[in-house]
Amino acid sequence: MYNPYDFYFKKAKKEWYKARSAFKLEEIQQKFFLIKKTTKKILDIGCAPWSWLQFSIAQLKKYWVKNYQVIGFDLKSVDLHLPWLKTYVQDVTEKEKVRDILEENKIDKFDFIQSDMAPNTIWLKDIDAMRAIDLLDQTYWLYDELLSDEWSFVIKVFMWPWFDEFVAKMKKRFWWKNIKVFKPLSCRQNSKETYVIKLPSNK
Repeated sequence: MYNPYDFYFKKAKKEWYKARSAFKLEEIQQKFFLIKKTTKKILDIGCAPWSWLQFSIAQLKKYWVKNYQVIGFDLKSVDLHLPWLKTYVQDVTEKEKVRDILEENKIDKFDFIQSDMAPNTIWLKDIDAMRAIDLLDQTYWLYDELLSDEWSFVIKVFMWPWFDEFVAKMKKRFWWKNIKVFKPLSCRQNSKETYVIKLPSNK
C-alpha cells in the first residue's frame, strides 16, 4: 500500500533533507562512488526540490573539495543558498540559453551530471511513456556535450518499453562497461523508476 509518510519520508525530515529522494542518490554514491575528492563541477538537471543538491554538496564538503562549482537548472525556482551553488529557472532543452549561462560561469564541461527529473504525468500510460521518451531525447545533448569523458552521470529513467533502447544508446556512446542500471532500495516498491549510471572511466 502506498504510504507517503514512510520510513524514508521520516528519515528525510530527521536529517533535514528537502525530500526523500536524497537517499536514492546516497545509495548510488555508496555503491558506485561517483562523487570524488577530485570532483569540481556538478550539474543538476531538474534540481527542484533540491534534495540532490543538498546531498551532492555535502559529499563535496565531506571530501574537503575547495572552489567547486554546482549549477542547478529547473523550471521552478529553488530557494537554496549554499557557497559555490547557483540555480537557474531555465528549460534545459533551450541549448543556447544554457550555453550562455555556462559561459557566464566559465564552465565548458562537468565532472558529474545528476538528474532526478521526470515529466509531468497524467496517469495515462502511453502518453506518460511518450513524454518520458521525449524528455530523455531532448536532454541527451547535455550528457553528450557537457560531460567530461572520464567522468560520470546518474539519470532517472522509467522502465517502460523503450528502456532497453535508451540503455543501449548510452552504452554505445559511453562504452558499455561504463554503463550500469541500479534501482535503490529507497525507491518506492511499485515505482517503475530506476537509474542509469555512467561510471568514471578510471573505475
